[in-house]
Amino acid sequence: MNFKKKIITILILFFILIVGLATYDAVTTNKKYSINEKNIYIPIFVYHDIVSDSSKLQYDYMQTTKEKFEEQIKGLKKIGYDFITYEELKKFKKNEIKINKKSCLLTFDDGYEGVYENAYPIAKKYNIPFTMFIVTDNMEEDGIITWNQAEEMQNSGLVTIASHSINHPDFSRLSVQDALNNVNDSYKVIEEKLGNRPQKIFTYPYGLYTEEQINALEKEGYIQNLTDNKINKSNNIDLSKLHRCYPLNDSVFKMIIKIIYRGIRYN
Repeated sequence: MNFKKKIITILILFFILIVGLATYDAVTTNKKYSINEKNIYIPIFVYHDIVSDSSKLQYDYMQTTKEKFEEQIKGLKKIGYDFITYEELKKFKKNEIKINKKSCLLTFDDGYEGVYENAYPIAKKYNIPFTMFIVTDNMEEDGIITWNQAEEMQNSGLVTIASHSINHPDFSRLSVQDALNNVNDSYKVIEEKLGNRPQKIFTYPYGLYTEEQINALEKEGYIQNLTDNKINKSNNIDLSKLHRCYPLNDSVFKMIIKIIYRGIRYN
């Protein structure tokens, strides 16, 4: 076989492979799996503030435009992604339910008012659940949601209000007891304002923590989030060390490429 024929043969085989993978993906997009059936990539997307337009962007690592956010949500749904909750993730981990092959979670840190004004209406439009991690001492400050807004979102059935600490400290500088007190006290405030939490979820400020803190909070029953741009895989998912990644202002195509890349890199 001459060189030209070899190249043509390779291209044909590559085309067949791509078509086969695309066909398989299309056929299984809505198929649900238990935790023991398939190793599923489960990204948890972390946003901070959602601003009305690009003129409001000041910190591109913390802000996403309303237009881009809706584009991302529509795009993910179009290619088959199902947005699930932490409660569903917990039940999946316990092998109580099955989830879609393409499942993801949506989260917001810090409690910015832009989430209420710009992301929440989009979530309602597409019936997308999300979790908002608030800093309780900052509530009602300029640019931060009010407790009434938090209650309104919670009452929609789509939004879970959870803890991002009392005062957003560097947890790696706190003792284990101080860290535990901080998170527990933040939940006391949340429950006083919004009612009891069936499941307590916590995200570390700045993504900083110690292993001792993780162990202590795990014993208290907390689901815990890191912020390390890694992807959760169902074959080794750990509810005390959930990975989260930034979509920022990426296109949906770029988001998917990053999921695949990180899934391979951090295997």
